Amino acid sequence: MVKVVKEKRLSEIRSQKTSRRFPDDEYQKIISSLEQVPENTLNEDFDGLVAESLPEYEYEWDAKSGRNPKTMLWHPEFNHSVDLYHPEKRIAVEVEKAQRKRISDDILKFIRGGKTQDGGRDVIEFGCLIVPAEHPEYGNLFQHSITTLEFMRSVLHVEDIAVIGYRS
Repeated sequence: MVKVVKEKRLSEIRSQKTSRRFPDDEYQKIISSLEQVPENTLNEDFDGLVAESLPEYEYEWDAKSGRNPKTMLWHPEFNHSVDLYHPEKRIAVEVEKAQRKRISDDILKFIRGGKTQDGGRDVIEFGCLIVPAEHPEYGNLFQHSITTLEFMRSVLHVEDIAVIGYRS
């Protein structure tokens, strides 16, 4: 099974303390779902296997219709989506398997979601970034994620972001 090897939350490095912390119960559900993914499943099924254990989250890909419009938070203005989304709790989850450049894209989605309103609330209040702790080609993606968050923390318009580093 996939093993969670590193964890950190933006609330642990942010100097501003008025933001809410990532909900512990949801955080534990995400960790548990990640740990249920079989080892060496770093293909297109990885996200879907995480999603299977999180039925209350909308998954980006719908087996019947393709893309799930409930994860396209800025449609029709922008054609971007998040991998998993809990509409009630306003939690967006992005699962990365390899590419370092996508981490910044994922964080930008969290920023945009924190600045987009729906029903008087931010579309994204909490973000969760799931990354390989070490990648043979791209190096330490977990630390890259933390460094990027530290650099962008003054413009992050979300309550908290959790970064989970895994090894398969």
